[in-house]
Amino acid sequence: MLLILFTMAFVIGPALFLALVRTDGRRWPLALIASVLVVLSFVFRSEASLTLGVDPTPVFLSVLLIWLAWVLVMVIVARAMYAAQPTPTMRRWSRAICAMGTTVPWFGFATAQMMAE
Repeated sequence: MLLILFTMAFVIGPALFLALVRTDGRRWPLALIASVLVVLSFVFRSEASLTLGVDPTPVFLSVLLIWLAWVLVMVIVARAMYAAQPTPTMRRWSRAICAMGTTVPWFGFATAQMMAE
C-alpha cells in the first residue's frame, strides 16, 4: 500500500498534472469534476467504516478520489497563474510549482503514519 501511494504521489501525480495542464480549456469543468470526486470520496468513506476490517477497498478508493481532486485543483491553480501573467516564464514556473504541489498529499500521509506509530 505504501509503495502504491508513493508511486501515485511522485510519478503518476506529476505526469497526470502535466498531461492535463497542456490542454487548454475553461476552469469550471475541472472545478466541477473535482467537486464531484470529493463528494464521491465522502460516499466511499462513509461505507468504509462499516467494512474496514473486512475490505480496505472503500478507504483506498476514497483516498484515490481525494488525491485526483487535488491534482485537478493544481491544474486549476496553474491555469490561473498563467492567466494572471501570460508569459512563457510564468508558464514554466506555474507548471513546475504545481507539479511539485501534486506531491503534497504524500507528506500528509507520511506524517499521519509516523504519528500513528
